[in-house]
Amino acid sequence: MMQSLFNTMTQLTSRLNHLWQDLSLTTKGIVLNALPLTVLLGSLALIFESEQQAALLERRVQNALQIQQDIQTLQTLLLEASTGVRDFLLTGNRQFLGGYESARQSMPHLLSSLEHNLDDRSQQHLLQVIHPLVAKNLDDLAILASHSEDEADEALIGKFSSQGNALNQLRAHLDRMSLRESTIVNQDKKEVIYERKRNLRITLMAVIAGVVGSLIGVWLFTQTIVARVKTIRDSAIHLVKGEPLALPSISRDELGELTSELEHASQLLTQSAQEAHLARVEAEEASAAKSNFLSRTSHELRTPLNAILGFAQILENDLPEGRQKDSATLIHNAGQHLLKLINEVLDISRIESGDISMSMEVIALNLLLEEAYHYLKPLEKVRDITIETHFEPDLKVRADRQRLLQVILNLLANALKYGPENTSVSFSAYRQQGQIRVDVQDQGQGIPAALRSRLFTPFDRLGAERTVTEGTGLGLVLSKQLMDAMGGQIGVAEAQSLFWISLPETGQAIHNPLPQAEASTALNARPAATTSQAKRHILYVEDNHSNQALIEAIMSKHRHLKLHLAASLQESMVWLRDMQPDLLLLDLNLPDGSGESLIQHIQSSRQDLQATPIVVLSADALPDTIQRLNALGITHYFTKPLNVAAFNQLLLKLLPETP
Repeated sequence: MMQSLFNTMTQLTSRLNHLWQDLSLTTKGIVLNALPLTVLLGSLALIFESEQQAALLERRVQNALQIQQDIQTLQTLLLEASTGVRDFLLTGNRQFLGGYESARQSMPHLLSSLEHNLDDRSQQHLLQVIHPLVAKNLDDLAILASHSEDEADEALIGKFSSQGNALNQLRAHLDRMSLRESTIVNQDKKEVIYERKRNLRITLMAVIAGVVGSLIGVWLFTQTIVARVKTIRDSAIHLVKGEPLALPSISRDELGELTSELEHASQLLTQSAQEAHLARVEAEEASAAKSNFLSRTSHELRTPLNAILGFAQILENDLPEGRQKDSATLIHNAGQHLLKLINEVLDISRIESGDISMSMEVIALNLLLEEAYHYLKPLEKVRDITIETHFEPDLKVRADRQRLLQVILNLLANALKYGPENTSVSFSAYRQQGQIRVDVQDQGQGIPAALRSRLFTPFDRLGAERTVTEGTGLGLVLSKQLMDAMGGQIGVAEAQSLFWISLPETGQAIHNPLPQAEASTALNARPAATTSQAKRHILYVEDNHSNQALIEAIMSKHRHLKLHLAASLQESMVWLRDMQPDLLLLDLNLPDGSGESLIQHIQSSRQDLQATPIVVLSADALPDTIQRLNALGITHYFTKPLNVAAFNQLLLKLLPETP
């Protein structure tokens, strides 16, 4: 029986819980606010009812006290009337009848008040008995008060005795009424005290019920609304972090719907995050594959270009004027164009992958602009175009000097290549609203509005079908990315053939770097090893035969130099064990390891070779590699294809020919 009752209560509680959870928040709010209010109103109703009962009892007590007072007054009046008439009879002085006259006038009103106030049946019955007795007593007193002296004493005495007996009987009835009214007063007082205590208990119960009702309302509000809101808030935080959620909806109210939407959003976000992660992994793999491909392609292209450009430079220097020298020049120019394309593709790839590093410093822009002008001034003669310069004085910007020069040279070279012949190019720099702006303008018609969106698209050369001028289609793309990396801007005018760049002006102290021409050939020069031999010995560690042949051709021009070849690290170790060269030429990519390990071996184990100059000839043009090798203390780092003229200058500086 108890188990069945327990199960029934459990089921009922469960149903009520489900019913409560499914209510809307508005309904729940009304219920939660109405619960303590209902308890409070019920308590106030009980208190009011108790106060009304207590007030009624108090009025009954006051009425009973008034009745007692009226009974006592009635007794007093009867006694005064009887005494006054007696004194009159004894003295014959009518002044003693004043009490009688006053009692006769007051008694009707007093009896009427008693009849009106009495609500006890026994008292009303006594009053009905007393009323005729009072009238008879007054009549008897009236007769006595109107006696004459000639009346018989016996009759007067008999009348007086009869009136006295009636008065005694009347007083006995009044005493019974007074005693009964005292009992009623005591009973009513007890009931008043009881009602006051009951009222106090009801008040305390109302306070307790109000507090309990409020606590229940707060608990319900906390458990059914606040707790769920906190859960949803915490879930939203997890949702922002992209963490999965597990929020089963337990109701169909607004919070339940919000929970369902959050769970759905979590599922979508999780799915989106997984897809984004897969896409990012694929993109990273593709970027790594692209970087690896470009690096390998650059290395593989630079290696044959080294021989092509190297021998082309040798042929240009050795051949007399004529068709053969012109052909060598064409080979050299074509190779340089291909090399430029390779360098620009690698630079764009590095910027996109974030691998390119910027050496930001405050530079004097005027010196850099003058350097760019003098660098490209020889091109004026090719198409009879004049460069007109207009530079405001003392312009300072914060940028990577080499990269900024690269951008300016690209814009100026484009103007010289694509501007109309026999015209001029305006090359200017000025201040504009806290920026330093550099303009390059030729006399062309400008870029049509429909084509401007394609200006910074890789390999997209606008109008390439109408010109024979060579170009890669990467110069403007690279320039824009370099300007973005330096915090600057690049743009094109709408109605004229004008390209511009801008950088914030700075007033900081200027770092004085080496001029660009010197920076490109700067050497960590160490004095060449002295030798008493007529020839200076050079060990070249390289496994590519075309590269070996190029260096052999270059060395053949220097009679005081003798070249020794090693095709691997192991073979170079054998040479270094048997000789101490005056110069070590080293490739990095060797069949049995990296040339960097040979440098580290010399620094750690060969004290006798510490002063030997080391020059690296490598197709690896990554700035990190060059910086790392320079940190090891090499003399110079040449990237392939080799600049033969610069290489010859370095040879003569390190190993000058003795007279």
